[in-house]
Amino acid sequence: MPQSIERRSALLLALALLAQPLPVLAQNAPARPMRIIVPYPPGSPPDALARIISESLAKRTGQTTVIENKPGAGGMIGAKAVSDAEPDGNTLLMFTPAWSAAKVFQAKPLVPVPDGLEPVTMVAEGAFALAASGKFPPKSFDEFVIHAKANPGMVNFATVGLGDLHLYLVLMQKEKNFKMEGIQYKGSAEYVGALISNDVQVGITPQYSVLPLVKEGRLRILAVSGDARSTVYPEVPTFKELGLPQIRNNWFSLFAPRHTPAAVVRKLNDDLTAVIKTPEVSRRIRELYFEPVGSSVAQLRQRIDTEITEWTTLARAAGIQPE
Repeated sequence: MPQSIERRSALLLALALLAQPLPVLAQNAPARPMRIIVPYPPGSPPDALARIISESLAKRTGQTTVIENKPGAGGMIGAKAVSDAEPDGNTLLMFTPAWSAAKVFQAKPLVPVPDGLEPVTMVAEGAFALAASGKFPPKSFDEFVIHAKANPGMVNFATVGLGDLHLYLVLMQKEKNFKMEGIQYKGSAEYVGALISNDVQVGITPQYSVLPLVKEGRLRILAVSGDARSTVYPEVPTFKELGLPQIRNNWFSLFAPRHTPAAVVRKLNDDLTAVIKTPEVSRRIRELYFEPVGSSVAQLRQRIDTEITEWTTLARAAGIQPE
């Protein structure tokens, strides 16, 4: 009998020891991997930034992080996938000002803007550049305006359709009192090729993407966005200096699915801003010619609201209606 009691006691003790860690493990182990959906192709700037962030985020949280590319419809296919995802903090979207632009230029966006996503943080910001073909005679913005006025109908600009960059080029013509013709392309790679060949003379593109072509003399930069001159093109004036302060910088931000609880969004913001501001991640972001940000939720939401308000006013004044 004593042996039976001893065996039973030993068995109960063993079971108790085995059971003890389970609740702790259940609390600490992530339910599933974190997904960062990029609504652009692999190798694009949003994709590169997402991969930089994912590596350090996984180290900080201990949670496996995977990147999924879902390009199409100007980023809205990926946006819809995230908007409809479970709002548990395990799915994020890396997006651009295309989110704000969808509210202004699309009559029926796939996702309601801005309520279809929860802002988490702005990861990075970067300048846009007015690029001109290396075969285009003007060497400066002022020379470009003079040339366009003297040659009406002879200067073309590249566009990928209605959006913030198209609006900026329309606004530029209105403010400086000259006229260009827009030529639409499927994507930035296509219209950069058209710029090189001088099929179109100017276009607005992220400054980093054309740096090698500028160094080779195949493209020229006439102006850049931002409050200060670019460290990449310090000799080039800003749009603000040229009287076009409405032309804003590019940005890359992370969003969560709609209805994600505020406490979950705050935790995501805490983890992500800490990661973005580490020396290693900041260095890697700057190597892509972007400036690391790591904003609050409120700052990102205000940026989006401001863009929607400004762009709507400018677009309607220019006669641009959503399609």
